[in-house]
This record gives sequence, structure tokens and C-alpha cells, in this order.
Amino acid sequence: MHASLCDLITDLVQNSFEADATEITLNIEETEKNLNVIIADNGKGMSAETLEKAKDPFYSDGLKHQHRKVGLGLPFLFQTAETTGGTARIESEENVGTTISLNLDPSNVDLPMFGNFATAAVTLMTYGFNGNLAIKHSVNGKSYEVSKNELAEALGDLNDLESLTLLKQFIASQEEELGTL
Repeated sequence: MHASLCDLITDLVQNSFEADATEITLNIEETEKNLNVIIADNGKGMSAETLEKAKDPFYSDGLKHQHRKVGLGLPFLFQTAETTGGTARIESEENVGTTISLNLDPSNVDLPMFGNFATAAVTLMTYGFNGNLAIKHSVNGKSYEVSKNELAEALGDLNDLESLTLLKQFIASQEEELGTL
């Protein structure tokens, strides 16, 4: 299992990057009773057969990581859901994209800590992929939305030191407003 849910979310969004997605949405909704995460992309998707294989931790297509013999992202997703009484679902269609849904009970004692989403969001926004990532984070009815394209338009190169500093400050301020920092 991942050390935090943010680690799991980052891993799953990275799968979308590596699936050549040009549009990715990450929606996180937290309430007292539910934690819902939905990641949707327009990447290359998977056939039903490949999707079943991808749930096996000892399967790797060998394309993304040529020397790796395992793929743990999706198995960790299902393990997290199973051990905490939650649900996880994946829908995928070749050449269309993939949607991952995770629903968890935040009061479950076995649920890993959520982690620092501000750091995860900055990491995802500055990851070297040429598409757009749109994030919506909601906590008990308060929310914010941000997209990589909007940030790049306002700040320029997101990996430039000045832009990166402003990006970190902006995401942190949004998370503070939600009460997560």
C-alpha cells in the first residue's frame, strides 16, 4: 500500500500521463462520511482483457518500464478499497480513455493518511507531459478548481523557479482555504 492517499492518486494520474492522455481530470471530494476520487483521461485506454491483466500485480506490459516485471498502481488501488471497506472501479476503452473511481470511508481506521495534497498537486502540474490536467478539490462543500493550461497561461513555464514559487503559493493558499493545511 502507499504511504498516503496522495501517493496513490499521484501514481494513478501518472498512469494517465503515460497513456498519452491530452486531457485529464482529477476530482477529489471529501466530506465527513465519504472520500471520493475520480480520475478520467482521454488516453489510449485498455481492452477488457488488458484491464483484467492490469489488476494483477505481477503483470506489466513492459512498454512503459522495459525492465519492470510488476505493475502495482491498480492493485494498490483495489487493495486500499478492499482493506478499508471502500470501492474502486475502472472503466476503460481502447483509443477512448480510462476513468478510475475510488470511494472510501475517511473514518476507517485502516485508511492511510490523506497526505499533503498541495505538494501532490504541484508535482502533477509540473510533471513533463504535454496535455492539460484539471483538478477540482472539495472539502465539506468548499472547493477550488485549477488547470495546468490556465496556470501556464498566467505564470508561463511552470518549471521556471519564479513560476514554480508562485504555483506552490497559489495551491497552498487554496488548500489552506479548504482547511487541509
